[in-house]
Amino acid sequence: MSSTDAAARTGQSHVVVVYTDAGGGHRATAEALRDILTAVGGYRITLVNAYQEVLPDLDLFARYTSRDVEETYNELILRRGRTGLFCLGFYVCAVLNVLLLGKSGRRAFAALWERTRPDLVVSVLPVINQLMLDSLAAYRDGRVPFAVLMTDWAEMNRHVWFPKGDRYFAISGTDDCHRQLVRYRHPDDRLFALTGLLTRPVFLEPRPADVAAARRDLGLDPERPVVCMLYGGYGSWRMLEMAEALRDDPPGAQVVFLCGRNETLADAVAAAGLPFPAVVKGFTREVHRYMAVSDVFVGKTGPLSISEALAFGLPLLIDRGNVLPQEHAVLKWIARSGAGEVFSTPKQFARALRALLARGPSARKSGSEAPRGNQAACQIPEIITRILGQGTGPG
Repeated sequence: MSSTDAAARTGQSHVVVVYTDAGGGHRATAEALRDILTAVGGYRITLVNAYQEVLPDLDLFARYTSRDVEETYNELILRRGRTGLFCLGFYVCAVLNVLLLGKSGRRAFAALWERTRPDLVVSVLPVINQLMLDSLAAYRDGRVPFAVLMTDWAEMNRHVWFPKGDRYFAISGTDDCHRQLVRYRHPDDRLFALTGLLTRPVFLEPRPADVAAARRDLGLDPERPVVCMLYGGYGSWRMLEMAEALRDDPPGAQVVFLCGRNETLADAVAAAGLPFPAVVKGFTREVHRYMAVSDVFVGKTGPLSISEALAFGLPLLIDRGNVLPQEHAVLKWIARSGAGEVFSTPKQFARALRALLARGPSARKSGSEAPRGNQAACQIPEIITRILGQGTGPG
């Protein structure tokens, strides 16, 4: 008996979540959704990397360059900071890839549905959602619903995330995104609003009652302020620049460098001989523990990591030096809400950090638009239940 048949016999709904490893936020959201639905019960979850498991033979980046589409994005754009025109060119090529190979892509996804037999498909990635939507129309007479769960702050251009038409469910995590969908006149019964981007529930837990003890458990000085620096799941060499900017006038704090999957960066920061206490980590599932004991968050304009920091009420110090095109909405929100400060150069960073640390506990946010208002992890199970209850697919 197949696992799908077993799920049917036990009354479970099979949810296929399609993600990408281009950046860390898509996988993190997919895993959060899997863990949340598994915990409430009644679901079987399958995570599928679209580019590695469905479209590897259709990737023009892999065909004509030394890197596939995910590697190009992670190495050249995220780690090396080739944003601006290079990043826009990357997006144009990615869209052209979909247009040129659309028919083959739809066949590849149709084969995926036949193989996995989902009751619901949830996409947590952009660009290729039209392919999935179209391919689902011919599967099970179009009765399988399709949902797009947004992981960006807002849609950069129309139809980057949300396909044409209204044959799908849209789940937004920010007011900016929700307002876009209302302007698009997406049907009310297919539009769901979360009170924040979906994060793992551990980011919604309160700060430790004994912060000093929690710091000691992480190898930190219990009495010294903590700065948490995170530039996404794939790290960025900007982190080393920021570390060096503090060399001549070290802060009266300890800095946690979370370098993600960029082990070369982690080694370089660890070997830099910094004149202040520093903890350097590569990829870790304990990000929430470091944020929970921190006093300041430093990072790039990544929507998910900013949402995680906001959940702990951390004052934000955000780097706009290599902002991605789709992340300008984050900068606008920060300016509008007053949730943090931005910097462009290492000198500006060092000056702003000293000012934040001088403010002490008063810098921590409370009662503003973002901190502790994110209940997405509690809301998403009911939304998934409602979508399955409506059961109207893209046909």
